[in-house]
Amino acid sequence: MINFIISIRYLTLLAYMRNKLPILIILILALLPIIFIGNVANEYKLKIVLLSFLLASTNAFLYRFKYFKPLVLLISLLWSLNISTSFFFSSKHQISFSSTIANTFINTNSSEAVGMLSYNKYYVLFFIFMMLIYFLSIKWLSKNTDYRFLKFNILALLFSCLLVPVDYYISEKKRSDKIILSEHFLMGTPFYNSSAMVRAIYENQQIRRITSVKVNFNYIKKDKDIDTYVLLIGESARRDHMSLYGYNKITTPTLNIMQKNMLIFNQAISPAPVTILSVPISLSNVTLYQLKDKTHYADNIVSLAKDAGFKTTWISNQGRSGKSNSLITIIANMADNQKWNKYIGYDEELLPYLDDALEQKGKKFIIMHIYGSHEPSCNRFPENKLISFSSNEDDNCYDSSIAYTDQLMKKIINKIKEEKASILYFSDHGLQRLDKNGDIRYHHGVSNPRKDTYNIPLFIWYNDNVNAQYRHTGVVNTPFSTSDNYYLISDWLGIHHKSQKHCRSPLSNCFKPQKELIVIDGNKNLMKYSELPDEKDMNDFDK
Repeated sequence: MINFIISIRYLTLLAYMRNKLPILIILILALLPIIFIGNVANEYKLKIVLLSFLLASTNAFLYRFKYFKPLVLLISLLWSLNISTSFFFSSKHQISFSSTIANTFINTNSSEAVGMLSYNKYYVLFFIFMMLIYFLSIKWLSKNTDYRFLKFNILALLFSCLLVPVDYYISEKKRSDKIILSEHFLMGTPFYNSSAMVRAIYENQQIRRITSVKVNFNYIKKDKDIDTYVLLIGESARRDHMSLYGYNKITTPTLNIMQKNMLIFNQAISPAPVTILSVPISLSNVTLYQLKDKTHYADNIVSLAKDAGFKTTWISNQGRSGKSNSLITIIANMADNQKWNKYIGYDEELLPYLDDALEQKGKKFIIMHIYGSHEPSCNRFPENKLISFSSNEDDNCYDSSIAYTDQLMKKIINKIKEEKASILYFSDHGLQRLDKNGDIRYHHGVSNPRKDTYNIPLFIWYNDNVNAQYRHTGVVNTPFSTSDNYYLISDWLGIHHKSQKHCRSPLSNCFKPQKELIVIDGNKNLMKYSELPDEKDMNDFDK
């Protein structure tokens, strides 16, 4: 519908303008937003160019009045932020900004944001550069563009906005998936990335409804001679960087000497490459084909354990600020008690909270969500804990974060050594290690992920005083996806589901490994794990 806004009178104004340079500059500003836009329908690209053209002209007109200059500055900032966001995800991850990524931003606390910005400072400089380009161009255009031309563009912009509901109604009839009016409008503007934010906010509103969903559990509870269960959820830990799994550097000395008390999974696979997706899936009775229906997350391991009579406690170093509507927080809030580090610190800061949880009477189920090896990994432990495993700084940081987690486990085990206790540990996902001529980087495999992004550690540790018949030790060499963790953890807790689904637990006698493991990328696209590339075959940033 926006195509009709270019009238004969508008074309006449273009023809009679003496100075064609302003038109050229406005056109360049209009084309810049679509350079890094990615795979978007041509219909939206055309709308973006047209509205960008009209908006630049409108800003040039408004800049002539001093009271509107702050508004122009704000628009310049948002315009530059949109382009910089697209540039960052296009160049670094080869993806477009999506609602999943937007959810991660919404649920990111300040310390995590600062850490990520420091790791990508060149993109911050790009943002500043683009903002100066836009703002200074508008300033120049305000003095060198025909007044009638600018005034007409304001009217054209207002008219195009009035057509949005009609355009939305027509587009809705062509689409199979539901799209929000504001989302549809923003997708056709130079602020198109904000449409993903709108979608994320909409999804968060759906998440709130989970707490009102009634789950009808159907299980038999069996006593496993364990009084204290600790579920330790790691962060960004790669299996192949743990000496427990054969890594040639001693990063897990504590775990190495405790193998006789452990059941070690040698082929554990995470369902997703980012925390905001992987943790809820790994804790809930949901398949990768049901992610759109948020009500499935109401049936999770916390609500199940609570129903079974456990004293449930959630302890987190992931920071609660900004996470009130995330799936992780909704699940955490179902626990009897929750303890959060207000700001992300070192994982050992959670130990006093663990002491409090251990004071409770009865069967205890304690979930500890640590920050593990999240990038930048050198921020995850005190400076005096940095170990020189090699000559590369990034490798040393990452391996030291693994070693720090190993020491954390040692402290946890020491606290429960007198109790009939067990620990189940798994990492939410791994990281991709990129090597370009010795320049090493670890980052999330949001798009075009490799197998290493999903290869995670998973093991169960039992205290010596637990009855031997309830201790599962040894190794599991068959592939196992933590998307089935709900049934593994249930079995570990002594909760036997009255359905064939209980066979999805490797602890059950009827367990059969899946023939094909399915995973999702950061945009929730389904993929076969077996078809993903291996890191050893890809050793530069551009792949």
